[in-house]
Amino acid sequence: MFLKNLKTTSPISIVFFIVFALVFCCLPIFKHPISSDTYFHSCFGNTTVFILGLFLPLLQSVGLNNLIYEKDVIKKNNLVLAPVFLLLGTPFISHVDGWIISFLLLFYLNALFSAYQKDRPFSQSFNANFLLGTISIFYSEILLLFPLIIVVFLTFRNMSFRSVIISLMGLMVPLLFYWGYTFFFGIPFSFSLPIYSFVPPSTPAINNLTYAEIIWYFLLAFILLFSFLELLFWLYKKSIRSRKSFLVILSYFFLLMFIDVMDAYYLVLTPIAIIVANFFVYSKRGRLTEILFFLFILSSIYYRISI
Repeated sequence: MFLKNLKTTSPISIVFFIVFALVFCCLPIFKHPISSDTYFHSCFGNTTVFILGLFLPLLQSVGLNNLIYEKDVIKKNNLVLAPVFLLLGTPFISHVDGWIISFLLLFYLNALFSAYQKDRPFSQSFNANFLLGTISIFYSEILLLFPLIIVVFLTFRNMSFRSVIISLMGLMVPLLFYWGYTFFFGIPFSFSLPIYSFVPPSTPAINNLTYAEIIWYFLLAFILLFSFLELLFWLYKKSIRSRKSFLVILSYFFLLMFIDVMDAYYLVLTPIAIIVANFFVYSKRGRLTEILFFLFILSSIYYRISI
């Protein structure tokens, strides 16, 4: 029932989602007051961390939902992706760095998808890599996403020498500004070139997990299995644009596995949420998806309260 209602964008569904999202994000404060060390961050106060955790994931979930629909990655107009993204982020209650980077990368993805059917995607490639370069000033490892623009050019068939040069220019401009700032103000220029290093998913020992965590991870594993199988078996039936976009999303997911930044796992939620939402929207097993989605909501609430 919940899933069926979210497959529409009626005002009632939108209001229900916003109310649910705000309540869901507030659940940890019943066990961890805002003044506790749970919300400690070296740069932000506890209240700021709580407010960022309340609004940034919500804004990103809505923005991601609109982006994927507008770019025809998932053609059906629905509100499924937004709650899926929030539910996948259940364990992350004070991960400010991950929230900020992931939110900014949403604009990066928008620029990449906008390069579709552009013979000269110069502005899109410059904007995407300008944003990447800006983020790299604070998190240099994010530069490892640069090969994704090459994947986009090859997938969308608009590869050219000028596009690559403009991409490099977009990447270098923020770093040049940063160097100029450090030079004129006598601040040491601190920047380290990242290297590719596979970051294997860390699986906690089952003995150290609570019942809420076991249920949540077990259910998530089932959902991910069905989601990737759905994409694998039905990708060929999608439109050309959707098919190419999913190839970009899979490449994005693959590259993120080599980026070891703080809260790196949170960044992976974006491509995973798109793949899971695709399963919930297009799967022919209607009753199965309804049951899985309902159980995912319940297990996420249970996990969120018990964190």
